[in-house]
Amino acid sequence: MNFFGKQAMESILNYLLGPASSPGFLLLLILTAIVCAGAFVTSGFGVGGGVLVTPLFISVLPPKYAIGLLAPLMLLMSAAGVRQYWRLWDNRHILILLPANLIGIWLGTYLLAEVHPAVVKKTVGVLAIIFGGFQLLAVDRPNWRDQLQPNDWQGVGLGFASGITSALAHTGGIVFSFYLLPHSRTKEAFVATTVFLFFTGGLVKMGTFWHYDLLSVPILVLSLVLVPALFCGSILGKRLNQRLPNKLFLRLISLFIALMGIRLAAS
Repeated sequence: MNFFGKQAMESILNYLLGPASSPGFLLLLILTAIVCAGAFVTSGFGVGGGVLVTPLFISVLPPKYAIGLLAPLMLLMSAAGVRQYWRLWDNRHILILLPANLIGIWLGTYLLAEVHPAVVKKTVGVLAIIFGGFQLLAVDRPNWRDQLQPNDWQGVGLGFASGITSALAHTGGIVFSFYLLPHSRTKEAFVATTVFLFFTGGLVKMGTFWHYDLLSVPILVLSLVLVPALFCGSILGKRLNQRLPNKLFLRLISLFIALMGIRLAAS
């Protein structure tokens, strides 16, 4: 690559990566690998991609920049799910969870925009510890969460809490699933309602993030650059999920998430 070509590439990377542009190309490769791994885990094993990718992004990017960058990527992941499970969702559960969820997203975005980046990092760390620990306990107890039976008003509260955690760390699905999972008629209805809530909340999140300057044109362009890694990870996950021991993999991933959370919370 000649001097002018190299200079142009560096200018593009500086534009895309903004406050985290050094070392530009290496960082872009790292982000690509993280997105691919997150999509692989989500597609192959059902672990929430946001709770895995968010701590990893924050470990290499400024916290608010990282969470803003993940918003369009998570929206694209949920859009594919909505298309696959079109109109299989439960309208009653959506009416219970969605309004409170959207209010929680607005409040969570406001908090994300106002608090210090160090607080954001520690918050994500704590959420990762909680999720990782819960997932480790639930691997051998798949019906443990089903025994919980929150009523409709508790569902509204969980919807609100899920909106806040979704805005702060893209982990809202873990919260509202405590209501949705035991009340869903079928597995398909649960998945369809979940992806519908993710997609609708993701659209609102894009608007609130833009309003509070957590999204910008460079971030949106960078998210498009990372889309091929998203599809690559999804395809690999679907192909390889039958070849790896599911419980062992979930244990390792959950432990990794918890350790990442400890690292972020202690930093």
